[in-house]
Amino acid sequence: MRKDVLIIGGGATGAGIARDLALRGADCLLLEMGDYCHGASGGNHGLLHSGARYAVKDPLSASECAAENAILRRIAPFCIEDTGGLFVSLPEDDAGFADVLVRSCRSSGVAVKELTSQEALDSEPGLSPRLNRCLRVNDGSIDPFSLVQANLEDARSAGATVLNHCSVTGMTVEGGRV
Repeated sequence: MRKDVLIIGGGATGAGIARDLALRGADCLLLEMGDYCHGASGGNHGLLHSGARYAVKDPLSASECAAENAILRRIAPFCIEDTGGLFVSLPEDDAGFADVLVRSCRSSGVAVKELTSQEALDSEPGLSPRLNRCLRVNDGSIDPFSLVQANLEDARSAGATVLNHCSVTGMTVEGGRV
């Protein structure tokens, strides 16, 4: 069997790579040793980050999160629940941090919207009525199993070969090729 690309692992990364490369015309083979999404991808907490939590200290990661969040919402909206995220400030918190967070989000491309106290309490009645400020960001919840399956289906439809329960036990490299 001769292929352009060998992808080892059928989780979110492997399935996404197989989809992307197959859609670009590469002849791919994806091998997964167990069930698809059985490792880290199937054991994650399912949070789709907006990037806001990184905006102040790690703007590059914030920008990457915002970009990937937008891509996933475009190509796999059926895997995402738009839960949103809130950053809430109380009287005892640093009064200037909300302004820093808003500036950092905007400069990193992370969507952020300030809610009035009433809007925040209407959306989340369990919040403290003592809140000073509330910022809403585009966090969400993602179903990794549906995402992996959708990526694998797209990869197969584009011509990739996708096999599970196939362990890679060794490789022979000759002339820079496996």
